[in-house]
Amino acid sequence: MGKILLVITTYNKSEYTKSCFESLKYLDEDFDVLIVDDCSTDDTVDICNEYEYEVITKEEGKGLTDSWNLGYNRFKELDYEYLIIANNDILIPKNSLSELVSVFEKWPFTLVVPLSTTLGVGHNAQSQAVDLYYNGVGSICTESNNYQKTQDTMLDIKKDISKSNNLYQLDPVRVKMFNGFFFMMNRNVINYEHEHNILFNPEFPMTKNEDEFNWAKLIPNNDFPAVCRTSFVYHFKGISTVGDLRNNNKWKEERFKNG
Repeated sequence: MGKILLVITTYNKSEYTKSCFESLKYLDEDFDVLIVDDCSTDDTVDICNEYEYEVITKEEGKGLTDSWNLGYNRFKELDYEYLIIANNDILIPKNSLSELVSVFEKWPFTLVVPLSTTLGVGHNAQSQAVDLYYNGVGSICTESNNYQKTQDTMLDIKKDISKSNNLYQLDPVRVKMFNGFFFMMNRNVINYEHEHNILFNPEFPMTKNEDEFNWAKLIPNNDFPAVCRTSFVYHFKGISTVGDLRNNNKWKEERFKNG
């Protein structure tokens, strides 16, 4: 399995970042962590240093897309096999990442996303909610302290299905949309740059950035995002907030327009 660069974007809410970091301690995959902080005003950077993770800081908040592009440049420059873009308000269970990688190893996708709770996947619940694929898992997955139990339950079901030679039932699903709280890409994504060394369109500094990338780059190339039905990532949802952006007029207009 190739090495993964896990890029976590932060802006305040350090308690969630710390919980995320704690979940990383139990993972077996080969990955590096890069934090891109959007000018936090709390102790987020101190906590990142405490865990000895590299942090890219900004002199002013420039928004989520800027953070994504900074992470992408590190991925491209250092020849990682896989890139994960993630919010800080997540918990990643053991074996979740390897299940995502297995999709890339077997299928011709550039971008793969995990399942999460119905709340956690928000607008994309029709494709990424764990309840759609696993009866009974919905009753345990909503509690954050069950994030590993949820993943383990899914893999137990996978094992049972495999014994009956029906593993195709858990094949990845092509979708039209994905939720940007957590997504994984392989190096084919370099072919989809918005312009040189910029993967995500800066005209969408905070919202709709994953949708714009999806509709402008992936789908026109018949490279639809895929949902891995055997990977789960817990998302607290509604915790991640925006950076300062005082000098970003485009973001101000967008924020005003969207309430």
